[in-house]
Amino acid sequence: MKPLPMLAAVLWLPLPVLSFPLTPDALPTNLYGSYGPGGDCLARPLVSLDDGGLYLVSGDQRSRFEAVEVCLSCAGGVRYEGIEVWLSPQVADHHALHFRFNAGEQPGRLEVEDPGNVEPGPSLSTVAAASPYHRCGPPAQPAT
Repeated sequence: MKPLPMLAAVLWLPLPVLSFPLTPDALPTNLYGSYGPGGDCLARPLVSLDDGGLYLVSGDQRSRFEAVEVCLSCAGGVRYEGIEVWLSPQVADHHALHFRFNAGEQPGRLEVEDPGNVEPGPSLSTVAAASPYHRCGPPAQPAT
């Protein structure tokens, strides 16, 4: 095979998606806000995202997810140029859930999926069962 066609063939191969740890300023601020089941901010569980991280609000308790990975290309591969962004908290070196912000290229829509590779526990199973969510307000603040 000649060098140019060989190079084109290599460049055409699907490349792996890239993910990185969630840090302040890692995400576009237009993702920040509270997301309620069906768009209801009074319903629980509530998902909240701000520059401090990804939170789950249940009752009046706001809990921060630790060890969250961000994937900007999980919706379509490394060449993906859409608006969907995935956040995936880790439990025991596995992704417990996938939080798909702007899911299906719909601004303000959040779908939460259980990849089935780890037992998420009852509280996280409830989060996945309440999906889809819609942005309904500003980020939830801790109870004072």
